[in-house]
Amino acid sequence: MGGKRKLELIAVYVTKEKKEALEEWATSEERSVSWIVSKAIDKALENLQQQETEAKQDTQQ
Repeated sequence: MGGKRKLELIAVYVTKEKKEALEEWATSEERSVSWIVSKAIDKALENLQQQETEAKQDTQQ
């Protein structure tokens, strides 16, 4: 197996319904809730970066 990654901890509060939905999603994917949330954050940050890049390109035209 690979070495340990240096990861930071982020705590977040969600409603009971959201927590249950995340748990169901994680179970259906055979993953942890932490993994599901981490991948959702990755995707959101990629989308943000893409939007920022497109905005910069628009202002340069």
